[in-house]
Parts: sequence; C-alpha cells; structure tokens
Amino acid sequence: MVTVESAIESFRDAAVMPSSWPRALDIFSQALRSDGTTLVLKSTTISSIAVSTSIQPFIPLYMNGPIRDPREARVNPSLREGFMPDYAYFTAREISRDPYYQEFMGPNGFGWNAIAALHGDLMISVKRGFKRGPYDGADLRTLNAVLPWLRSASRAACKTWQSNFTGQLSAFARLRRGAILIDAKGRVLQMNACVRFGDGLDVSGGFLQVPRGADRVKLQRFLAAILTRPGMSAAPPPSTLMVPRPSGARPWLLDGIAFTDAVGSLHSNAAALLIITDLAHTHRPKDDALRQLFGLSATECALACALLEGLSLQETAARLQISESHARQRLKTVFQKTSTSRQGELIALLAKLD
Repeated sequence: MVTVESAIESFRDAAVMPSSWPRALDIFSQALRSDGTTLVLKSTTISSIAVSTSIQPFIPLYMNGPIRDPREARVNPSLREGFMPDYAYFTAREISRDPYYQEFMGPNGFGWNAIAALHGDLMISVKRGFKRGPYDGADLRTLNAVLPWLRSASRAACKTWQSNFTGQLSAFARLRRGAILIDAKGRVLQMNACVRFGDGLDVSGGFLQVPRGADRVKLQRFLAAILTRPGMSAAPPPSTLMVPRPSGARPWLLDGIAFTDAVGSLHSNAAALLIITDLAHTHRPKDDALRQLFGLSATECALACALLEGLSLQETAARLQISESHARQRLKTVFQKTSTSRQGELIALLAKLD
C-alpha cells in the first residue's frame, strides 16, 4: 500500500533528481486518492511542468491543442491558502459549459482539480474523473494535512540548488574565471567576483549586452541554443562564443553549461552557467608556487612571468633592470629547473598553473 509518508519522501527526492518526477507524482496520486498530479510553474510551458505517468500522454495536446485552459488566467493560489478546488474559481454553470472541462479533461478521464501553491510560482495540482465528484470535505483535509510537508520539501530543494550554484561560482573564482548564472530567459541572476564588464561585454536591464548588432544576434543565438531544453533542438549548441572588443584587444570567450536537471526540478531559477575567459588578461602564477614547484629565485620568477605576459627577452631585461646577456643566462637556469628547453614550452607550462 502506498502511504502518505512514501509520497512525501518521493516528492523530496524528485525535487533534486527530476528524472524521478513521473514516479514520484504517481506515488503522490495513489496516496492521495487522485488519478493524476501535475507540478507546474506559472506560466505553463513544456519546460515548466512535471506530470504523473497517467497524464503524460495528454501533455502534447494540452500544450499545442486548440482548447484553452481557463485556469491559466483565473487560478492563482497563494501560500496563505490550502488546496483550492475548482468551485473556488468557477461556478457549476461555467464548468458544465467550458470546453476545457467538457471536451479535453472529461474525454481523457479527468474532471476535477485541486491546486495549491508550494513555493514562489510553483504549484501542485491533483486531478480525478468527473464520476468521483469534486474535491471537498475529507479529501481536502487530507490534502491540506500533507501540504506543509510538501512546502517544506520545496523550500529545502530551492536552498539545495542555490547552494550548489554558489559553490560552482566560487569554484570558477578559484580558477580565476568569471562565471555568471542566468535564468531560462537569459537574465543575469548572480556572478562571481572575477567577472569584469566593459570593452565589448556589459549588462543592461539584467541581460548581457554587446555593442555591435551582428554580435548581438550571435549572442542571442548562443544563449537560445544553451537554454533550449534537450530534445527540442536538432542542432547542438555552440560550445564557445567569441565576443570582439572595441579596443582591439583579444576577445572575450563565452562558454555555456545548461543546467538541465535544475530546470527539470522546477525548484531553481538558474538555467545555465556562463564562463567568461578574458584572453586579454594574462594570469600570473604566484611566486610562492613557482618557488615551491621549481625552486625559482625571485628574479627567475619575475623573468618567467614577464615572458608569459608576452614580453620579449630584451623587454624583460629592461623591466628587471639587468643586461640582456644576464637575462639569457637566467632563462637557461629557468629551463633547467622547469625541465623545459624552449621559451614556448616554458610559457605553455606556466599557463597551466593559472
């Protein structure tokens, strides 16, 4: 026998493992004496809804069919309310004449709904056939007894996802990479301390902006490809976008990682992570790391890092206020200590220490 406790536990698990939603909502439906359950973010789209197995066959028709769901405009439960039945929003006359109830829900084995707010814009709706009558009395009391546990699980899932994303932003900061969280509309939600705007890349009205029209089109396509739910696009998203800089410096590079599970969980605003690489900025390895790894002296550290920045040996000698012949001799010592033999090989090695 499916228990209410198992239904709550399954709901809690699916909130962080969204592939489990159909089974979790099946268990919830059985435990709460319903024929189906949906979890939905307003406004309803194909990527903002999770459904029990019994409802899955009807989702394409619901999303793309000609019959409009009148509840989209009228039903808006709040956290101050419990589960609300159809009669809280519609009269018996309206239900008896509405095409959604009579021509879509009825023929597909459903008739009555009860809906409740869980967290933010997230709602849960249970459904059963016309013959079983509307939700009222004991059924609503049972649903409302479970509701606090569902809301608690939703809040916990939101915090879990947010903690995960904060950790990812911090991880990229330790790697000296800018990282930005965006939502399903491409809006900037959060960023780490390494993000630097200007010279071709900025934020306006909460969205990333680039100055040139052609680059704006490329940015929009890049973001759209990342944010498209898997299976909805035949073409794979581009892995990297180059954003030119008006100053003529080396471009910005944007990489995108879609948060498919986070979107499917319906408990996270974040839909993707953008990683920014500033090709115009050379990260200098710390002197302590160079001394510990290779035994370089202070002068040798400064010489190696100057070469990493792109300076010639002559320019490096001038910066260090030593002769070019002295700099060349020091470079030979650096080669020996780092087990390299050429300047390009040394630079490639130092770049890995970023």
